Amino acid sequence: MVLCPNIHKATIRRAVFLTLTVFALPLHISAQSTLSQNQDGFSGETMDGFMNMDPPKDSTVIERIVSKEYSQWTIDSSTGQPVEIKPDSLHHMFQNVHLTEGMTGSYSHLGNMGSPRESRLFFERKPYPEFIFEAPYDFWIKQPTDFRFTDAKTPMVSIDYYKGGNKRTGEERIKGFFAANFNRMTGIGLDMDYLIGRGRYDSQSTSFFDTRLYTYHRRDKYSIYITANRDKMKVTENGGIQNPYYITNPEAMAEGRKQYSAEDIPFRLYYNWNNLDRYQGLINHSLLISRTEYRTDSIADTVITRRREIEFAKMAHTVEVGSLQKQYITWQLPELYYERTFLNNDSIDRAKNFYLTNTLSLSLLEGSSKWAVAGLSAFARYEYMRFAMPDTLGGSWAKEYMRRYNQGNLTVGGKMEKRTGENLTFDATAETVLLGNRIGDVNIEGGLQLKHRLLGKEAKIGGRASFRAQKPAFFMNRYHSTFSWWDNDFKKEVRTHIGGWLDIEKTGTRLQVDVENISGYVYLENTGIGYEYGGGLELPAYNITSKQDNGSIQVVSAQLQQNFKLGPLHWDNTVTWQLSGNQNIIPLPALNIFTNLYFKFIYYKRLHMEIGAAGTYFSRYQAKSYCPAVGMYHLQSRECIREVGGYPLLTGYVNCYLRGVRFYVMYYHANDGLMNNRDSFIVPGYPANPGMLKFGLSWPLFD
Repeated sequence: MVLCPNIHKATIRRAVFLTLTVFALPLHISAQSTLSQNQDGFSGETMDGFMNMDPPKDSTVIERIVSKEYSQWTIDSSTGQPVEIKPDSLHHMFQNVHLTEGMTGSYSHLGNMGSPRESRLFFERKPYPEFIFEAPYDFWIKQPTDFRFTDAKTPMVSIDYYKGGNKRTGEERIKGFFAANFNRMTGIGLDMDYLIGRGRYDSQSTSFFDTRLYTYHRRDKYSIYITANRDKMKVTENGGIQNPYYITNPEAMAEGRKQYSAEDIPFRLYYNWNNLDRYQGLINHSLLISRTEYRTDSIADTVITRRREIEFAKMAHTVEVGSLQKQYITWQLPELYYERTFLNNDSIDRAKNFYLTNTLSLSLLEGSSKWAVAGLSAFARYEYMRFAMPDTLGGSWAKEYMRRYNQGNLTVGGKMEKRTGENLTFDATAETVLLGNRIGDVNIEGGLQLKHRLLGKEAKIGGRASFRAQKPAFFMNRYHSTFSWWDNDFKKEVRTHIGGWLDIEKTGTRLQVDVENISGYVYLENTGIGYEYGGGLELPAYNITSKQDNGSIQVVSAQLQQNFKLGPLHWDNTVTWQLSGNQNIIPLPALNIFTNLYFKFIYYKRLHMEIGAAGTYFSRYQAKSYCPAVGMYHLQSRECIREVGGYPLLTGYVNCYLRGVRFYVMYYHANDGLMNNRDSFIVPGYPANPGMLKFGLSWPLFD
């Protein structure tokens, strides 16, 4: 089995040791001081940490109480204001947190944990960023404005550990989080996250490591927030299975053996890797603006003048910086896998993106006066970007070099939002590019939510609409590499979206409907032709390019979430129906289903348990395929079309919660090999992992 380069056998052990050491150190230091404090003895007397008798406690001394309260927030990328969010402490569905296919199994991926993914639900897909190659890793990658700052009353450490399978072909992930406050104004924190998926199939391993530091200082008038992170990602590419019969008809391929091992199945590529490196940082500082009001009260013959400071506005400045790089490494390549070669095979196949963004904003605060029923912000943003990728001088096979492209854009916009209040909340944002390569780009979006009585029950009704006219991402317009090459000048892609939802919590019902019209849709397609591999089997050759549709495409989706309950028995269901106006360009499965049947109960008023089984299913369709050289999902070659879907994937689990600790045991793909239908391919050429026992734990510690 081929693992990522430079990954030694002891890598996971070192990562576990380093993480535990870093995050246990603050608690160890505190524990040493605790040993010198008094502990209760059995006789009512006290003993110190060395079991020596101490004098009775002084009743005038107040014992220190450990607080488990903490708050978290992110920084709004436009207004620069902190946005408070709920901490991640949910017990329900915790067993699905580490699944690459997502909480409800709606993402297609290559089988292994950490492999590139894309949602089968159209309205879950986000627009491509300028550096498009990080889009398939949205489960791992977090932008600086998505990072959570933490205000902890007392030092806290949270350790998450996940393990699946054995040491040779299994997967592991360990996350550590530390937060502490020097005082009520200043805090620091550290995040570490390490993932390794060795791969049940050959040449499938993944290895990710992320480190993030942050600090902040908040005073009455001035606040500053700083965060920086480093991501290192390595993905081994196996190019897909050579023959699908190894999965769909293993007896015919076993060559007389009783059982065919997953590790022995041949794949199309060996010794091929994609590496992603990311450095990012954010600095946000803001100044509160207040006014002074005087109020005069009369009590009998006395006149009292009261002075009051009212905060009504905030000025903010946010700086974001990032350096992103993708590199494709190939040491061994079969004939005909890639249809064309544009650069020498020993050339450095890299794509780079550096950016620096400055945003200035002025916000009138919600609730600062009786007229300020909503917050109102204006902002201006300038973004400088530098891209680099291979090019040649004098045509093909001439001198190769890294060519740079510089871009800059000045954007102005405004935002109005009402976050407080139980009955009505709303937000609206409008922005446009005044100067730069994206001049004329427009983005307008807004939404609202209100509470209303419906058929005698309280319901939440909401809607969201948007209009976007934007140039495609840079690397969708232009990309040079060893095996793919395109130079385009696409027109703006115009998207109009409207959607609404109805949520009735008492009946466990949520209905959501979305409609979108897209003009000038930009996409990736494999224009390579298929070739005969053997025995009449046709395999695709890869030649990826970007294209733009000249017409309009409509996409409609309706999603129903319905949860049933009968005593301790729960049955949660999510059913999504989709219709694409052009399945050749936007292929979508008509039906996606997630179902979860479980018993929920509490043991001894402490141990919360969920015992059940969950399943995912999507109807057959001509799904997007995946190309290792580009590291992106794309339309299949017209010469070699395969359908996937129509296969239920079932999982059994026990999910528990005890005194803040969450843990679970799961058997993933429990129906593997137990059905006549064995077509478990999620993406053409990439089957789901075989059955695997998994375990997960999340343990928060407070000092």
